[in-house]
Amino acid sequence: MLDRQSGHLRVLLLLLVFGIVIGVAVGALLFLLPPAPYGLADDYRVFYGAARVVGAGANPYSQSVLRAAEQAAQHYPHLQPALDTFVNPPFVAWLLLPIAALPFWASYGLFTLGGLLVLGVAVPPLARDLGWRHWPALLAAVVLGWIGMLGFVSGQFDAVLAAALAGAMVLAWRGRGGWAGLVLTAIWIKPDLLWPAPIFLVLALWPERPRALRAGAGFAAGTAVIWLLQAAVARPLLGAWWAQLRTFAGQVGRAQPDLSGLPGLLGAAPHAWHLGLGFHGPATVALAGLGLVAMAVFGWWMARGRDWARVTRVGRVGWGVALPVGLWLLVAPYAHPNDDLLLLPLLLLTIGRDARRVHGFGLIGSVALLVLFGLVWPLGLIPPPAALLLTVVVAAVLWWRRTDPRLTGLGTGLAVLALVTLPVVYQFHTLPVGLTPLAVAVLCVEGARTVWIEVGGAGTGPAYASEPTAPGASLPAGA
Repeated sequence: MLDRQSGHLRVLLLLLVFGIVIGVAVGALLFLLPPAPYGLADDYRVFYGAARVVGAGANPYSQSVLRAAEQAAQHYPHLQPALDTFVNPPFVAWLLLPIAALPFWASYGLFTLGGLLVLGVAVPPLARDLGWRHWPALLAAVVLGWIGMLGFVSGQFDAVLAAALAGAMVLAWRGRGGWAGLVLTAIWIKPDLLWPAPIFLVLALWPERPRALRAGAGFAAGTAVIWLLQAAVARPLLGAWWAQLRTFAGQVGRAQPDLSGLPGLLGAAPHAWHLGLGFHGPATVALAGLGLVAMAVFGWWMARGRDWARVTRVGRVGWGVALPVGLWLLVAPYAHPNDDLLLLPLLLLTIGRDARRVHGFGLIGSVALLVLFGLVWPLGLIPPPAALLLTVVVAAVLWWRRTDPRLTGLGTGLAVLALVTLPVVYQFHTLPVGLTPLAVAVLCVEGARTVWIEVGGAGTGPAYASEPTAPGASLPAGA
C-alpha cells in the first residue's frame, strides 16, 4: 500500500509546492509593479550608486555622497538609513562600473539578466551530477520561488554567489580543484555568508592531497589578486570599508526585522529579554559559537571518520561543503531570505534525486505539522502552553517511530514546504517578523540527519557510489 500511495502523495505535494510558487510570484509582481521606493531594484540602487561614486573617484562609504548618487539614479521621497548603506568590499563597485554607465533601469535589467544566465549555467550540471533528470523544472522553481525571486527583484548578488558555489562543487568533483578554488573567490562579494565554503572544500578533497592543494592554491591566488589590486588602487577605501562595517554591525537586529538566521528571530522577541540585538548580543554570540562548534564536529567526522572513506568525491564535496554553509546561514547574524538561495545544494542532497525522498505517508505528517504551526501562530487557535505540550508529544512519537518506513517523507516534505511558505510571511505582512529561520532550521536538521544515515549512522552505505557522469548521461545503479 505504501508503494501505491506514495507516488500520488508525492505528486500532490509537488503540485501544491508549484502552486504556491506560482501564486507568490504573480502576487509579488503585482505588488512590485509599477516600481515604488524600497520595492523593485531597491538593493541594486545602492550598488549602482556606489559604482557611480567610485567611477567619479569619490568614497562610496560616505553616506552623504552615496545617498546623493542613489537619489540621482532613482529618487525616493524618504530614506531608510539601514537600507541605504554600501557594506561590500570596494571591488564590488568596480565590477559594476561598465553597466553603471547605463541608465538605472537598463543597468538593473542587464544585471538581472546576468544573474539568470550564470544560474542557468551552474544549476543544470549540479543537478545532473546529483542524478536529477527533471532539472528544467527544478531550475524554473529556483528562479520563480520566493527565495530566488526576492534576490532578482531586489537586485542582489545571490544568483552569482549561488552559481559560484554550485560551479565550484561541480568543478571540484570533476577533478578541477584549482578552477574550483578560483571560482570560489566570488565569495568576497559577501564574505560574511560563504566563508566556510573554501575551508570545507579543501577539507573534503583532503584525501586526494594534490586536488585539495590545487583548490586551496586557486582560492588563495584569486583572493590575493583581488586584495592586492584594491590595496594598490584605492587603499583609503579599505579603511573606510572596515569602519563602515563596524558602524553597520551596530544596526543589525534593530532596524531590519526580515533576517533569516536565528539571531534575527530572537531579535524580534520582547526587548526586555535582551536577546539577539546586534552582532555583540549574547544570543547572537552564543548561536554563532554553537554553529562553529557544530561545523567543527562535522569537519572532524569527515576528516577522521572511517565512514567517509566509502564516500566518493561527489558525496564528500557535496555534503562536505553544503552542510557547513547551511549551518552557518542558520546562525549568521546578518542574512536575508534571498541569501538562502545558497542552500540549494543542501536541499538537493537532502531531498534526493528528483526529490525521491519526498514521499510516503510522511508527506501527510509534514502538511499536518505545518497546518498545526499555523493554528498556533498566527491564528492563535491553540494556546502556546498546549502547543508546547503537543510539540513534546509529537517529538516523542516521532522518535519512537523513527525507523517506521511510512514516515520517511516527513522531514524532507517539511523542509520543502517550510522553504516555500515561511520566507514569504514577513514580506506580505502576515506577521511582524519573518519565519525564514525556522525553514532554514528544518532543512539543516533534516540535512544533518540525512547525511548521518547515508554515510554512517544507519550503515546504509555511501552518499554516492559512482563518479559524476558526462552531461546528459544517466547515473548507474546505486549512484
